[in-house]
Amino acid sequence: MMMKSLILLSVSALLSVASVGAERDEKNDNRRLGGKDLDFNPDLDYCKVGEDAQGRNLYGDCNPDEHFPTCSDKEFVCYNRINRRDKFYPDKVPYYYIDPVRIKCYPTSWLTSGGCSTCTGGRYCIAENRCILDELVYPCAQWL
Repeated sequence: MMMKSLILLSVSALLSVASVGAERDEKNDNRRLGGKDLDFNPDLDYCKVGEDAQGRNLYGDCNPDEHFPTCSDKEFVCYNRINRRDKFYPDKVPYYYIDPVRIKCYPTSWLTSGGCSTCTGGRYCIAENRCILDELVYPCAQWL
């Protein structure tokens, strides 16, 4: 009888933890995927334009005609900016770039069920016009 009670308590505890985790994940998804992506900004954004002989990324200006897909009227573009691992701001936040192979056109119907992640890994800080990798500890005045 005691073993049965312990098993029931363990199952109950696991369900409770799973429920809290699912709630937290849902809140994070809704917060991160809040609709359309930020428009491409040639003054702030740059692209991966190739790789050197050692396989390291090369970065440069984005050429929308060459690097970006053309989405239909029933789609929206998502740039899926990704963090660099070799360049950081003085506050140790990484720079982000657009990798043309990661740019996707998604159906507009997705806007009501999540949308697009502006920063793949992190969150966009409107107040600073940049992606922040560790949003939970960064004091941004206004998040996207």
